[in-house]
Amino acid sequence: MDFRSYREFFRAIAHPTRFAIVQLLRQGPRNVTELYQQLGFEQSRVSHNLGCLSQCGFVRWQWQGKNKVYSLSPGIRGLLKAMDRHLQQYARELEACQVLDREARPVVIAAAVRQAPAPGIRKSGQRTRQSDRFRR
Repeated sequence: MDFRSYREFFRAIAHPTRFAIVQLLRQGPRNVTELYQQLGFEQSRVSHNLGCLSQCGFVRWQWQGKNKVYSLSPGIRGLLKAMDRHLQQYARELEACQVLDREARPVVIAAAVRQAPAPGIRKSGQRTRQSDRFRR
């Protein structure tokens, strides 16, 4: 597996709306109406994120009458349980991780502007002779 696949996997589930949908689907299958009503999100927001979760392999759906009913993909449930165990064991360490804390802070880049001395002025502030300026 390459880095990009892992990054996209965690990026897919780390989105707040998708995370909420996955957590609700852990309790059992739901249709879009049940999801958006229980989550308090707009239907279009839920549908959009279900599309991502479906495309990325987190959820699957099947028709039940006129409704698509969504559920977690078979392998995801076990993976989430393993992640839960890891989080229970290392929750304090994750919260206290100084590297993650620094990475979460915005980075401000300020460029230092170095000004060249005006013509005829040496670094020490003394004037140069006219002939010295043209030798440089």
